[in-house]
Amino acid sequence: MKLPTISTLLAITLCSCSTYHPLKDDALYPTPLHATSGRGVTVTFLGNTTILISDGTTRLLVDGFFSRPGAFKTLFGRIGPDEKIIGKQLCLAGITKLDALLIGHSHHDHALDAPEVTRRTHAVAMGSTSYRFIHEGAGLDDRSLIVVPSTGAQRRFGKFTVTFRPSKHVSSHWRSQEKVEGSIDSAVRPPTRYSDYNHGDVFALHIAHPDGTLAITTTAGAKKGQFKGLKADVVLLGVGLLAKEPAATQDDYWRESVSALRPHTVIPVHWDAFTRKLDAGLAPPPFTIIDDVNGAMTIVKNKGKTEGRTVRVMDLRDSFRLRNGVMQ
Repeated sequence: MKLPTISTLLAITLCSCSTYHPLKDDALYPTPLHATSGRGVTVTFLGNTTILISDGTTRLLVDGFFSRPGAFKTLFGRIGPDEKIIGKQLCLAGITKLDALLIGHSHHDHALDAPEVTRRTHAVAMGSTSYRFIHEGAGLDDRSLIVVPSTGAQRRFGKFTVTFRPSKHVSSHWRSQEKVEGSIDSAVRPPTRYSDYNHGDVFALHIAHPDGTLAITTTAGAKKGQFKGLKADVVLLGVGLLAKEPAATQDDYWRESVSALRPHTVIPVHWDAFTRKLDAGLAPPPFTIIDDVNGAMTIVKNKGKTEGRTVRVMDLRDSFRLRNGVMQ
């Protein structure tokens, strides 16, 4: 077999470079989002699928991934929570105490920092049986954990009703993804390989409150009927690798995660490169061969336009307020 030349490999790399940035797309990001003051549910984006939700009394955080070890260290080294970075990012987000930390699945870019965030904020973590081994490996016990069975669960936190519905992960498109399929069956003690963080049970999240209702998908996969009987005002839609899925799978994902919920607004998340430090600002992966973010955003914009839904993205620490279901 003839191997490609260095010049050929260089050409492929250069051709796969991406200059697209969602935050420079006026159709998606016309202006920064800043929540209005007063009563309601405030939603703040903290990168990837880390989302802070508060009504001023009760505070919930989805995933809580801040450390963001670099690509080389993630693939070839050992990773673990960076306590200094976690402390800094919690401070910048104004987070000192949480009522609950909600973990959609157990890949490292969702669950790596969850035990440390739980410890620092005196939260209760809510996650799968696989996440339980991450929690245990960090030296935490079940008093700070709600284990969600594979069939899902529902809990009340203040005025919020949180529902975990069984879902599925986006397809694996790389060997590195295949290594983290399946479940975790023994304690995960960092620093360790990223491949120890299997996704385990995957859940789509539904968070209801008298002032507004959210749905959050932490990966671009869905099960038929995953939100059956529910609706949402806003969907925060995971779009990582969405453009690499077959068109029929993209259609299924949209139907089950958006159309079924009838939201007025869709906010793509999980588009920024999660190996890039938050201090550097949010940006998509540098190469389309890794993930075609432009393609994913085009899919979401087109489908949103067809159904008459507003589609827009959020920058780091952007926020909006839901009051009586209306986004302000």
